[in-house]
Amino acid sequence: MLDDILMAIVLGLGFLAPTSIHGNYSLALLGITLSVFLASVGVLYWQHGYRTSVLVTVSLPIMIILSACTLFSSTFRFGWGVFAQFNLLALVYALDLRRMRPGPFVAATFKIVNVVYIVWGVAIVFGSDAIGQFTTSWYAQFYEELLPAMLGLHKPILAFGTHSLAGFFAYLLFWLNWQNYNAARNPLALAFSICYVGLLLALTSFTSLVLAAVAVTQIAVCLWERSRTMLVLGLAGLCATLFLAAGTLADQTDRFRAEAPQAAAALLNSDIGGPLARYGQQGDLKESISFLLEHPFSPVGYTNPPFLFFADSGPLEYMLRGSVPLLCLVYGGLYLFLQYNSPSRKYALTLFLVVLAFELGFVSLTYFRTLMLLPFLAIYPKYIAATR
Repeated sequence: MLDDILMAIVLGLGFLAPTSIHGNYSLALLGITLSVFLASVGVLYWQHGYRTSVLVTVSLPIMIILSACTLFSSTFRFGWGVFAQFNLLALVYALDLRRMRPGPFVAATFKIVNVVYIVWGVAIVFGSDAIGQFTTSWYAQFYEELLPAMLGLHKPILAFGTHSLAGFFAYLLFWLNWQNYNAARNPLALAFSICYVGLLLALTSFTSLVLAAVAVTQIAVCLWERSRTMLVLGLAGLCATLFLAAGTLADQTDRFRAEAPQAAAALLNSDIGGPLARYGQQGDLKESISFLLEHPFSPVGYTNPPFLFFADSGPLEYMLRGSVPLLCLVYGGLYLFLQYNSPSRKYALTLFLVVLAFELGFVSLTYFRTLMLLPFLAIYPKYIAATR
C-alpha cells in the first residue's frame, strides 16, 4: 500500500506539479517538488534497497566526475539546479524496483492524468482563454516570452512550457497507452492513444510531426497484423473525416502553398526548429560546440558559464559537463536502470532508444518531470499486468 501511494504521489507531481506563480517561474516551487521527490527516493531506498554495483560504478562516479570538473572549472558559477538534477538522476539509477507493484492509486492517478492532459490540450487547441490564462499563470518555464508564443499558436504544450518537451511526453503517453491496449485490449487506452496522436499533430513542431508519423506507423502495422478489417475501417473513417473537412483543408492547402518555402525552412534550416537550428553553422549550439572542440579537456561540471547553451542537446551537455566519462555513465546508467527494473526487456530497450533519440534535440533526462517519472516508466509493464 505504501508503494502504491508513494508512486501515485510522484506520478501526479511528475505530470502536474506547477512551475510558476502568476506567470513568474518559481525556483521555490521547483525546490519543493524536488524535495518531495528526494524524500520519495529515500523511502524507496529504505523499502526496497539499492543496487550496490550501480551505486559504486555509476551513481558515485557521476557525482565525483562532476564535482572534480567543477573544482577545476575556470568559470566557477555554481548551478544549484544542475547539482540537484544530476545527483537525483544518479540516485534514481541505483534504485531496485523489482519488488514494487503498482496498485489502484497508481491506476487512478494515471487515468486522471490522461483525462486532464487530453481535455487541457483540446482546450488550448480551440483557444480557451481560461485555460490559456491558467497555463500561463502556473506553468511558465524557461524564458518569459516562450509560453505566450506557444499558446498564441494554439500549441497544446500542457505542463511542459515548450513544444519540444510536450511532443516528447505526448508520444510517451501515446506509447504507454498503446502498450496497454496491445496487452489488455483496453478500449480506454486505445481512446487515449488516438487522442495523443491528435495532440502531436496539433503541436506542429519538427519533433512532434516526426513522432506523430512514428505513432501512426505503429498503429497501422499493428492493425495490419491483427485485423486488416479494422485497418480498412480506420482508413475509411479517415477518408470520411477528410471529406467532411474538405472546405477547411482547401483553405489550409492554399495557405501551405503560399508559405511552403518558409515552412520548409522552419522545419529544417532556421532558428525556429529542426536539427539544423541546433547543430547548423548558425544554430543555437554553435558556441557550445566550438567551446567543446577548442577545450575538449575542460569540462565545466556543475557550473553554468553564461556563454554556453545546453538545453538543445543531451549528449553535448554531458560532454561539456563531464566529457566522455559522464556521457557514458549517464546513458549506460539509464540502460542498466531500465533493463534491471522492467519485467520486459523489449519494452526497456525501446524506451531507452526513444529517450536517446529525443536527447539529440533536447535535454530530457535531467528535466525534473522526467526524473520523477523514471521509476513509473521502468515498471510500467507491471502496471499493465495489474490493471488487466
